[in-house]
Amino acid sequence: MKAPYLPYEPRPSQLQIISDIRTALDQSRHIVIESGTGTGKTITSLAGALEHAKPRGKKVVYITRTISQSDQVMKELRAISTLKPVYGITLTGRNKSCPLLQARPDFESLSPSALSTLCSDRKAKSQQNRPGGCPFFEETQHNLETVEAYCKKNFPKSDELDVYCRNINVCPYEAKKALMKDFDVVVAPYIHIIDPDIRENFLSNLDTDEKGIVLIVDEAHNIMDAVREQESFSITTRLVMSALDEAGLFKKPEVCDGVTIDAFIRSVRAAMRDIGSKYLGFNEKEKVIPADSLENSVCTALNIDRMQLTAAINRTIELGEKREEAIADTDAPSSPVLEFGRLMEAWVKSPADRYVRAVRSNEDGEYLTASCIDPTDIVRFMNALPGAVHMSGTLQPLAQYARVMGLPSNSVPRTYPSPFPAENKLVVYAKDVTTNYNDLKANPSMWSKIERMTAQMCNAVDKNILVFLPSYRLMKDIRPYMEQSVDKPLYWEESGRQRNTMRSLEAFRRGRNGVFFCVMGGSVAEGMDFPGEELCFAIIIGMPYPPPTIEMKAMKDMFDARYGSGMGWKYTSEIPAVRKIRQAIGRLIRTETDRGMAVILDNRASRNARQLEAVPSDDPVSDAVRFFSKK
Repeated sequence: MKAPYLPYEPRPSQLQIISDIRTALDQSRHIVIESGTGTGKTITSLAGALEHAKPRGKKVVYITRTISQSDQVMKELRAISTLKPVYGITLTGRNKSCPLLQARPDFESLSPSALSTLCSDRKAKSQQNRPGGCPFFEETQHNLETVEAYCKKNFPKSDELDVYCRNINVCPYEAKKALMKDFDVVVAPYIHIIDPDIRENFLSNLDTDEKGIVLIVDEAHNIMDAVREQESFSITTRLVMSALDEAGLFKKPEVCDGVTIDAFIRSVRAAMRDIGSKYLGFNEKEKVIPADSLENSVCTALNIDRMQLTAAINRTIELGEKREEAIADTDAPSSPVLEFGRLMEAWVKSPADRYVRAVRSNEDGEYLTASCIDPTDIVRFMNALPGAVHMSGTLQPLAQYARVMGLPSNSVPRTYPSPFPAENKLVVYAKDVTTNYNDLKANPSMWSKIERMTAQMCNAVDKNILVFLPSYRLMKDIRPYMEQSVDKPLYWEESGRQRNTMRSLEAFRRGRNGVFFCVMGGSVAEGMDFPGEELCFAIIIGMPYPPPTIEMKAMKDMFDARYGSGMGWKYTSEIPAVRKIRQAIGRLIRTETDRGMAVILDNRASRNARQLEAVPSDDPVSDAVRFFSKK
């Protein structure tokens, strides 16, 4: 009775978590939770949110970073449904679900805008009974009841639902969009909330507004980085040249007084070159530029003012939209002119106090970037919500998360320890090694010592081992020595090759004495479960402080100004690095019977030993042998 939506025998603290979530939501407050491994974040958040939402007719919106996390939600909802009539559905974007366009050879390179245009054109033809429509869309409306019944009976994972829909010639994307309002829980990627336009359509399809949902943010420590990335953009040389080529197909229309579209695009390209020449020194690859550099250069070159520049951008967008409609049925549905116009509009509208504007160079030449360091839309949205659940296994310090997200001052911070035996886990850090750049430079033998210790531990422990590195560059550096010195199967995460990585990971999991090398903060380091003997030992090489960038410096200065000197480094470097290490350590213990050990090969971990629950070690190799020799 204390938790009517909990389908399992409660573990320690689970009833308290559910009660705290329900109480916070009943009071229209946000609750920020760090919950240790084994506390059941997914099931407890669902149980607490449903207990609040169901009597009020609200929808639970559960947002995740990865599809694998959404699969876990469906598994728990299936269990809850044995107690209460609860139903859920998982959403994916058009680029994951469209069965018609996936047959195109260029499908993966199509922009969301191009996919939307193609889809709209095909649907319009179907609705008008013209040839060239979408056969999957045409069958969707007739089969919605069949799809709904399948979902409510089977609680399918995202890919399972896509396969089912394709097998009955139904569009998964359209079916989910039409059906979501009839489900209690909707599981969706972050983008459905963090992008304002997508969020508006999403809530419209749910037939509600922000007051009618209960939001659960899974792996909440990732969301602000996802928001910043979503709001940042680039104007590249390649895009500008493609837009200029496409403009050559037009009949030289004017975009403002006496300025043709091709002259406008050329002026932007010339301005990018001039800005690069002016601000990039010899061998420099990036430099912050004054906020109005591009606008001033273009206006001067074309002898126009800011109002005329705005008119030129708006007219360019109009021409691009007409062009994209005209070519929707061809092999090149995306209009570079339209994309160029929209990016120029975003550039002139991006506030200088929230964006870092920079010029950079690569093999294609100069390009411009506008990096968001202080998102405001997500803050406004969160404040408009009548409460929400923000949760992660690595969210401390909770006050920092609430500050950066701009949550209301009455938000509720809560931490819950893991119920698993503390003696089943050991974390140590080596006292005599570091990957600090200056120390490595001063002592070239330091890296050799790290390589040697890593190989010795891999050979000394007959268990599955994960080795975490701060970057792909260091992974490349260590690989020759490991392949020569470690006498067991080795597997490697591959940057940009997710399928290869997943194949290697499955082979690693099937064995019991392999070593998998991966990058902290990557897909393997977060969100993956390795129960039992699939993983017993983790070697963490270095503190994963983010590399210095102009954006990082700007955020550091911003946080120093807001919260006091020194807080900038803490917020931008120290806290993210500690969270990444804690995520890596969290892969070890996934059940009450798991035993695992982690070794941090960097003495800078001493600064954060309490948060990492780590103790110093003079000889990590011997410590590992002793730990795994005990039953």
